[in-house]
Parts: sequence; structure tokens; C-alpha cells
Amino acid sequence: MITSSKKHIIWIASYPKSGNTWFRIFLARFLYGIQNINAISIPIYSSKSFLEKEADIDVSELSDVDLHQLRLDVYAKYISNERDIFPVKIHDCFQYQFDSMPFLPFNQSKAVVYLVRNPFDLAVSFSRHLGVDIDKTIAIMNTENYTLSIPSKKYLSQMPQLLNTWSSHIRGWLHQKEIPLLLVKYEELIKQPQKEFARILDCLNISYSDMKLNDAIQFASFENLSSQEKKYGFQEKSIHSHTFFHTGKSFYYKNYLNEKQIKTIFEQHSSIIKQLGYDFDF
Repeated sequence: MITSSKKHIIWIASYPKSGNTWFRIFLARFLYGIQNINAISIPIYSSKSFLEKEADIDVSELSDVDLHQLRLDVYAKYISNERDIFPVKIHDCFQYQFDSMPFLPFNQSKAVVYLVRNPFDLAVSFSRHLGVDIDKTIAIMNTENYTLSIPSKKYLSQMPQLLNTWSSHIRGWLHQKEIPLLLVKYEELIKQPQKEFARILDCLNISYSDMKLNDAIQFASFENLSSQEKKYGFQEKSIHSHTFFHTGKSFYYKNYLNEKQIKTIFEQHSSIIKQLGYDFDF
């Protein structure tokens, strides 16, 4: 159980397409009672719009270094006025520093909920999100220093997010000692949601009733998310995808990956695949 009462930030961390948005929707329903999936109200650490709103300035002319300093300042001020729990999404790989500054506000960081997903399913989902083919996606997952949101134009809504490889992303977060971490497997959330979501809340020392837990689980069910997306759309959907909530299942990769692709992923990431206890076959 994570018990620090003087720290507020709960980082919801993951490599992209590992269940981060799903968990955020569950948590937003549980904590804030949201009715619409477009009202998640849990920021992402890379968001420029969050900084503009909180600092009330135009950030389009700021360098990445100045943006990061502003980000640390904004989070420090925001946290000082914040309730006990402040969840924040992050896709960046773990870093101790950014240009000699702390990368994260470590002194205010209560815990990390780190979500992992088997890399075979992830490759299929990430391919849809990026709008590139499976082979290109597999290459990206094994590219050191791969970065999301590199500006090709003057302004993007998010700051660049350094991912590194899928394996190094996981190693970096699991090996860091700055923030207590809880590892959560996407597949277990699907298989036994009541047990896993309750385990997360227990570890974070968040009290709950069975009614409130089940309500948040039902709201975050694939059926409800898919229904809401059809009705309202979803603001976080990639421009390359028809839908964000596409499958809601696990270990479906053999419907999309050929034997060579499966072997390539395993060869590139076999150490972490085995460490996480993922079974696979060709």
C-alpha cells in the first residue's frame, strides 16, 4: 500500500496503446463522476493546452526548455491548490532530468500506476493509431530515442514525448527508485476487472464501496465506451483511425500479424516479454 499523504500526483504511465486511456476513464468516473468520455479531466504531462490554461499565456513561442520550466512551475502551483489526489497521464519514458532540471516534480509524486500490454497486440493497435503499416510500427517499437509529437510545424498541442524502445520504456519505469510503482497488465484488467481495479485502489490507499467500484467499471466497459464514441465521438481519437475503442480484447494479434512479424517482435523484446510472463505462440 502506498501511504504518503503529503504527495499528490499519481502518474498513469505507459507506452502508447497500453490501456492508459481506459484506466483514466475508469478513474475519472470513480473520482469525478464523469458522464461523457470526452470529459476525462485528467491532463497529460505533455499537454501545452493545460499549461496555457493554467498559466494564462500563449506558449507557442517558447522553446522546449522554457516550456519545461513553465510546466514544473505550473504543476507546483496547481498541486498546492489541489485535492489529495491529482492523476496525470504520461507516455514519456522515465528520465531523471531535462536540461539540468528535474524531469518530473518528484517531491510531489505519490505513485506510478504503470500499465503494460503484450507487444504483439500493441503493435496492431499502435499501427492503427500512427497510420503506418505493421512492419513500420514494429521498427518504431525498437527505435532508440523515438519521439512522439516532434513538431513539423510551429505549434503542436503536445510537447515532444521521448519513448525509446518498448523494452527500454518498461525497464526505465520499473527500475527507477524515485516514485513507488504499481505494475498493471492490460490483459489482467480485461480478464478480471473487479479484482484488478480494486487492487489498484487498495494499493493507492483510495477507499471505495462495491457500488462505486462497479459503477466505474461498468462506465469504462468496452460496450459503454464504444457506444459513447458512436454517439459523441472521442476527442483523443487519432486522425488515422476510424474508432479509438476498436477491439476490447487481448491476444488477438494472430489475426493481424504474420509469423515473421511475431518472431521479430519476440527476438527484439524477448527479455522483457519473459520478465512480464507473457506467453505467445506463432
